[in-house]
Amino acid sequence: MNPKRIWTVMGLMALIAAHAFSQDRIPILRYDEPNGFYHSAITPPDDYSASQFNASFQVYPFRPFNGDIGRAFQMTLLRDWIDPRYQETNVAGRPEFRTGSLPGAQLVISAKFAEPNFGPPKTRIRYLIVAGGAAALIDLSANDATTWQRFLPLLDPWFATLRVESGAAPTRTTQSPSPGERAMAGVYMALTYTSKYTPVGNRMELAAFYYVFSQDGRVHRTYDNSPGDPSRFDFDAAQRADAVNSGVYSVTGNQLRIEMGRQGREVITTSVEGGHFKIGKALYERQ
Repeated sequence: MNPKRIWTVMGLMALIAAHAFSQDRIPILRYDEPNGFYHSAITPPDDYSASQFNASFQVYPFRPFNGDIGRAFQMTLLRDWIDPRYQETNVAGRPEFRTGSLPGAQLVISAKFAEPNFGPPKTRIRYLIVAGGAAALIDLSANDATTWQRFLPLLDPWFATLRVESGAAPTRTTQSPSPGERAMAGVYMALTYTSKYTPVGNRMELAAFYYVFSQDGRVHRTYDNSPGDPSRFDFDAAQRADAVNSGVYSVTGNQLRIEMGRQGREVITTSVEGGHFKIGKALYERQ
């Protein structure tokens, strides 16, 4: 899929109806980390801001849908799926819809639209990716045509890494802790920059992010407020309130594997050394 090579919409319902959906295997959108972007520690969505100019994109994981997702996308741009920090306030004119392809996806539709802004309208491109009865979104935003000319060359190699893989339920359930999990249990914090949307563009702010690990293989992440004493943290309540940021983990040697969200739709692998680990550029240290 390439943001500069997209085609006319056709056959949406036939493509979508041709593929059944298994409720226990939500697809996963895989990709490499893009070069030249800051990765926010607040997820979901995965938020990437260009380091040299004012442009960003967000990746929203697959979620199940009911009904005609193609028609819904053309009518609403699935605005209610977009994080409130990045939702468009209005759309100027009629969006331009095209279709494309992506390894593992049954359907890819892009929408290019203009969002009213201070001065000339702001151009955005949003991608709908369909695999079976689940859909993911990618949302691109840049302030003006000059910025888009710098933005697109950085996106091209990243788009080439995108692919859809079959999802699976988390591989672990609560059980007796392993020695690695007993050692891992606790609260870990990182101070890292994250982007914050403002009417004049994104700005970077320093914030605290936390992972809390139980001894029985459960994990939860949060930001701003420390989860406190891990032995008293209510993982069941956290799961009910925020399933996307709750999951399971395992430790093999010094390798940490975290599976977040329902059906383990987000998988993080990293190394643990001396009471700390890195996710992206953020260094998490035991508190």
